[in-house]
Amino acid sequence: MLSRVAENLYWISRYVERAEGLARLLEDAHSMSLEDEVRAGGDDPLGNVLLMLNATREFDRMREADGFDRSLVEQRNAVLSFLTFDKACGASICDSVARARENARATQESVTGEIWSQLNKLHLFLNSPRAIARFSASPAGFLARIRRECLLFTALVDGAMPRTEGYHFLQIGRYLERVDMLSRVINVHCSARELVLTGVEPSISGSHWASLLRGTSAHEAYLQHAHSKLDPVEIVSYLLLQVEFPRSMRFGVARCLESLRWISGGREYVTMAERHLGKLDSDLRYMDVEELFRRGIGDFLVSVQATCSAAARDIDQTYFRT
Repeated sequence: MLSRVAENLYWISRYVERAEGLARLLEDAHSMSLEDEVRAGGDDPLGNVLLMLNATREFDRMREADGFDRSLVEQRNAVLSFLTFDKACGASICDSVARARENARATQESVTGEIWSQLNKLHLFLNSPRAIARFSASPAGFLARIRRECLLFTALVDGAMPRTEGYHFLQIGRYLERVDMLSRVINVHCSARELVLTGVEPSISGSHWASLLRGTSAHEAYLQHAHSKLDPVEIVSYLLLQVEFPRSMRFGVARCLESLRWISGGREYVTMAERHLGKLDSDLRYMDVEELFRRGIGDFLVSVQATCSAAARDIDQTYFRT
């Protein structure tokens, strides 16, 4: 496969996964922010999403440019609009979908017509007046639609793409992005509620940890697994280590390794990317989450982000720059 085509496929999948994950996070954060208005306390859910994306300074610069202070409702809507439509924000849903569509446009011969059509349709909708109208009428309904459209793209890839190199580059992009974002989401949630782990603030902890599960698409799966018990250590353990859950960190790392090995012809640890991810896979296999909390989970999650960045650089050098 041409390196240009492989790179396009890899980034298509990363951008769609990024858009879908952000839509899910914003949908839950919007709901939580409405509850906080009634409760008059608690976290700043939308502010937490900005932290996860390292977009807080970018948003603050935009807000300062307005020249006036916003009410809580106006600021909430401004964050939602910024992370959904602002093309100057490299992390926004609109920008991610546009980048995915541009990569797909340049590689139409390597994806099915349905996959191209799905991305093109989503891009055109996001840039239409109809999208703004629907967002204004119901942000939650709008974000749910974007999430479903991204999931339809994933379903088309899984259901129609032959298991060739192209498919495996799509898989690597999807799961590397998912692992990186999961580490950011867990890190922000744990940092925001360190005291909950010692039993403080029990009235708030339940909704906070339920929000973490919803934001990672794990709420129902976890409740079935743990019989409705919202225990912080169990929740984080499930998200990091549950090998049967497709959005867990261990599952995502395993899928990346599987695809890297397929591309290399079944040989193990041929590339540095595989070595980085293989070490993370080993750490996850033998991890004790309670001990991780005692040592400080933040350092581990930051190291996961560094591993994802290193793996992405090595994939770029090995497959896309040759």
